[in-house]
Amino acid sequence: MMTGKEYLRSLAGVKSDKKKTDKVESIYTVDLPEIILKIVSNAKEPIFLDDDSRVLSYDEIVDAEKDLHVAFKEKRMIPLVDCGENDFIVYHFEDRIWSKFDIIDETVFMKKIALRNF
Repeated sequence: MMTGKEYLRSLAGVKSDKKKTDKVESIYTVDLPEIILKIVSNAKEPIFLDDDSRVLSYDEIVDAEKDLHVAFKEKRMIPLVDCGENDFIVYHFEDRIWSKFDIIDETVFMKKIALRNF
């Protein structure tokens, strides 16, 4: 199992999978930053990290609205990491920030300027 920092470093060598990234950008109607394109391209299966969080698989990212019952597109955010206890690390398109988001009461907390700050 790797740490979050190790996971982020591993993304450096990932090439974007245009088919996957185009689909995700189409679903969320946004041009995503490179870090998210790499996460999406690398997300064949969920990736478990040493802090009990889990990077979502490509299918989970694509099906997030249906599976989690949250209007992520309308909220202008994309979920990428399941932190447990109904909390997810999400990227906010409009503000270009990251935060944690509770899918039950739909609260945003712990806003950060970069994913590595989690």
